[in-house]
Amino acid sequence: MANFPIITWQVTAPAFTVANAVGSVPVAAANDKWGFGVSSLTAPYPAETDTVSEYLAAQMTAAALGIVAVATFNFTNNTSPALSPLTFTLSTASASAITLTFATLADAAVYGFASTTVNIDSGSEATTSTFNVGGVWMPCGVSGDVQRSTKQRAAVSSSEMSGLSTDIVNWGHVANIEVRSTLFPVANAFVWYAGQSIYATKAGRLVGDPNNILEGMLKAASTGVEFRIYEQAATTAGLTYEDYLEAKMPGISEKAAADAFITADDAPRLWTLAGMFFRGNT
Repeated sequence: MANFPIITWQVTAPAFTVANAVGSVPVAAANDKWGFGVSSLTAPYPAETDTVSEYLAAQMTAAALGIVAVATFNFTNNTSPALSPLTFTLSTASASAITLTFATLADAAVYGFASTTVNIDSGSEATTSTFNVGGVWMPCGVSGDVQRSTKQRAAVSSSEMSGLSTDIVNWGHVANIEVRSTLFPVANAFVWYAGQSIYATKAGRLVGDPNNILEGMLKAASTGVEFRIYEQAATTAGLTYEDYLEAKMPGISEKAAADAFITADDAPRLWTLAGMFFRGNT
C-alpha cells in the first residue's frame, strides 16, 4: 500500500447515479475535492469530508435510499517500503443491492474504479477501489523524504532623497519544500511505462490505472493548482505526519517533463526522485 510522502491536489468529483431497490438518484459533480485526506489516524483511516472518496460516500448516504456509506483510505501509516496504489474502501449498509453508474470510464477512474458500473451485490459489504484515486501522486519507493527550508521575503527602499539609508519592509516568510525518494518504480513516473505489464507489476499497480503518475501531477501543476504535501511519519519541524504543507510548484514551464525530476537508478525499472521543489507560505 501507499505511504508517505503523499502529494495531493483538487479535482472535480464526477457526477454519478446511485440506485437500489428503493429507487435511482442522480448525483451532481462537485468541484475542488482533494484526492487524499484523513479525519483520523486511527485505523481504518476515515476519508476527510473534502475528499473525492468521502464525497462519493456522503452522497450515497444523502440519496434517501436507505443507504449508509463510509469511505476509508488504505495506506501504510509509517515509512516502511510501499508501492502503489492508494485505494479506499467503501463500506455500505443497505437493505438491497446497490449499483453505482458513471457516465464514462474516465469519470469512474477519478473515484478509483475500472468500470462505469460498480455493483455492490448484497448492499452491505466492503468494496475497495480498483485503482489509485485521482488527484494524488506519491513516489511509492523504498524511502521518501520531505525537506523544508524557510527564508524571509523583504523589499528595500530608499528613505532619503540621497539614498544614503534604506528602509527594509518585510513581506513575511516563504518555505522551499523539496521532495526526495529513492528507488521508486518508473511506472509511477511515465504513462508509457505504466501501461506495460512488467513495469506496472513492479509498481504494484494495474496496467489500466491512469492515476498516480508523475506526468499527471506535472500537468496539474502547470495549471497553477495548490498542493497539499503530507510528510513522512517522523515528526519534522514540529509537524506530525497527519499534517500537510500547502505549496505550489514554481518554474513548471521550464521543467515540465517527468524525466527532468528523476534519474535512473536501476534502469529501466527503478528511478530516483532527484529533488522536486515546491514553494509555500509558512
